[in-house]
Amino acid sequence: MENVRGRIDFKLKTNPKSAQKLFNKPNFKSHTIFNKNLIGIHMTKTEIVLDKPIYVGTSVLDISKILMYDFHYNDRMIKGIKKSLEYYTENFGPYQHKQARIIEFPRTGGGFAQSFANTIPYSEAVGFIAHVKDEDENAVDYPFSITSHEMAHQWWAHQVIGANVQGATLMSESLSEYSSLKVLEHEYGKSQMRMFLKDALDSYLMGRTFESKKEQPLMYNENQQYIHYNKGSLVLYALSDYIGEKNMNNALKKYRDKVAYQEAPYTNSIEFVSYLNEATPDSLKYMIKDMFETITLYDNRIKNFSSKKLPNGKYEVTIDALVSKYRSDEKGKRSFKDESGKTLTYKGKGDKHAIESYPLNDYVEVGVFGEQTVKGKVKEKELYLKKHKITQIDNKFVIIVDEKPVEVGIDPYNKLIDTNSNDNRRKN
Repeated sequence: MENVRGRIDFKLKTNPKSAQKLFNKPNFKSHTIFNKNLIGIHMTKTEIVLDKPIYVGTSVLDISKILMYDFHYNDRMIKGIKKSLEYYTENFGPYQHKQARIIEFPRTGGGFAQSFANTIPYSEAVGFIAHVKDEDENAVDYPFSITSHEMAHQWWAHQVIGANVQGATLMSESLSEYSSLKVLEHEYGKSQMRMFLKDALDSYLMGRTFESKKEQPLMYNENQQYIHYNKGSLVLYALSDYIGEKNMNNALKKYRDKVAYQEAPYTNSIEFVSYLNEATPDSLKYMIKDMFETITLYDNRIKNFSSKKLPNGKYEVTIDALVSKYRSDEKGKRSFKDESGKTLTYKGKGDKHAIESYPLNDYVEVGVFGEQTVKGKVKEKELYLKKHKITQIDNKFVIIVDEKPVEVGIDPYNKLIDTNSNDNRRKN
């Protein structure tokens, strides 16, 4: 091991004439007179052959870091970039740069990632030292998820810039989180989305519980993270599910094509929601008012269910479910009456209190689930999932499925804003 760049060319001369020749050369550096008969001349080297290792330890460390990153982290993060570029370019429009980069910064600078033009500064604390257990079906691939979110900002906040008014983060954070969820869905499947949706719902409910000033509807939110991150992603995902992913993304692309790279006056949430409203069929336009324009929450739960095996080997499933919803003002006060004063009430046998509801003309999913063994593990199997039109609080569904049911649900994937995400399902 040797740093050959550190070598010097030092010559000893006893003849003044030969010493003078070296003094006249352009690579002469300095000299030292030892006595009248001996002089030392320091010449810079005109040629260096790098034929020996310099720092073995550093080289090994650098190579090991590269291998570790490639094995554990970069694959997830780079895959997140690639999958995001594919989905966003196909559905929203072209990417505006020639490259996309991730830059690591130390965890002492914070535990977050950001999105700048073609560059994502990424804390080692949330990506580079992440450990995702692939064998755990409930594990969240958050390096992939965060990367997808930050890449989405190249469209939503870089191409499309909202005016500095109420609701601006709907077009940046909410749309980026929605976009990330769709990439996750395509990578991991719809069955994995319940975990993300339930987490978003619970985080929104927790956030509104601790709201110290006033809660705003999504399209008028004032940079309230529990609204634009959690509620926003859930609402946009739900609307996509109800009107169809293609219709939703076509509306987003049409909006992007209209407002991308614009100068002042900038777009706002009212203009954005108008594109969603245009893509929503009349039967579902209530969702625009419920999800974006007002604060509307459901209270859906399974009351009871039973099943019996039929002679043909199939199963008849009977589900009793309660569906209700209400509007909330900025301080959390509930209202069950519409503009004309209409309301719904239901009091079951033995109930102490009647259930109130805002008038219903809503579509809510009903699901039946069985079990299947995959690689030695028992996993959920979807036997039935369909949206039913609901017009009353108390509902009974009779459903025929091909296999033995073990669990049922009303809005089983938590796509709607529900006051309690834990009572939408019930096991036999």
